[in-house]
Amino acid sequence: MAVTDMAQLDDRRWRSAERAFQDEPLEAVPPEQVQCSSQGLPWHGISVWHQRTDAQDLYIPPAGKHCVIVRRGPTTGLIQKHGGEMHSSRWKTGEALLLPAHTPSFWRTELPRDNLHLDISPQWLQKVSGQENSTIALRSSFGRHDPLLFQLVQVLLQALDNNSALNPAFADGIATSVAIHLLEHYRAPSNGTVNTALLSAKQLKRVQSLVLENMEQPLSIAVLAAEARLSAYHFARSFKATCGLTPHQFVLQQRMKRARKLLLESSDSIAEIAMRVGFGSAPHFSQTFGKYWGITPSKLRQQH
Repeated sequence: MAVTDMAQLDDRRWRSAERAFQDEPLEAVPPEQVQCSSQGLPWHGISVWHQRTDAQDLYIPPAGKHCVIVRRGPTTGLIQKHGGEMHSSRWKTGEALLLPAHTPSFWRTELPRDNLHLDISPQWLQKVSGQENSTIALRSSFGRHDPLLFQLVQVLLQALDNNSALNPAFADGIATSVAIHLLEHYRAPSNGTVNTALLSAKQLKRVQSLVLENMEQPLSIAVLAAEARLSAYHFARSFKATCGLTPHQFVLQQRMKRARKLLLESSDSIAEIAMRVGFGSAPHFSQTFGKYWGITPSKLRQQH
């Protein structure tokens, strides 16, 4: 039966959900529905998990974290209620939904659930915006194509199977990126218009020098922002307004330029060059280099 043909909400169950509260969204799901999760890892205010279960009505209490939910299974009919907003749509594979913190919700799907969840504490948004004593509101998203959120969720999920998940700094870097993206694209409208200030010449030079002098080191947005003496959120906005590139795109651009120069002018191995421009493995470096320049490192050397 299509979701649009189903009965209305159960008022009693909805009111019960509204009155309840849970800090972790994962607590609302029976353990047998969770295929894997980051529970128990040394991550701060961010978690990822994979849910699979049959289609059934869900009445979810408000939680203390913002919830990003990505459809992993096939496209399905979906009815959602976020607080007082009701929405019916076709939820496509790879599309992301956003349920803001402290919002009760209802879910009804046509097909079984096969979804990826990323939960992030509101404190991350406060931290990257530099407004640690303010409440920052996000707006609900009932499904949209968001490649960056999809990729970040995938990165966290894949990390569950390797040692990077054991390093708190790894998850902190992803959390910073997620928080900045949510602020940029999902922040609830405010009454005033906020203009984006450009970086000064001194700030831009300091950041560029930091990148060029530390090619072999991982450089998070938080580290770059500290060099410009700005919050991560305001730095990301100001940097893009100044340079036309995001900080991540700029760092990648500089590393790819350095890598190409080393490939053509040095006798270092591809693995050595990969390490010198901040990549942990030669295969990852070769894949990224190929996407950026349209030619693999080995073929570039063969042609020259």
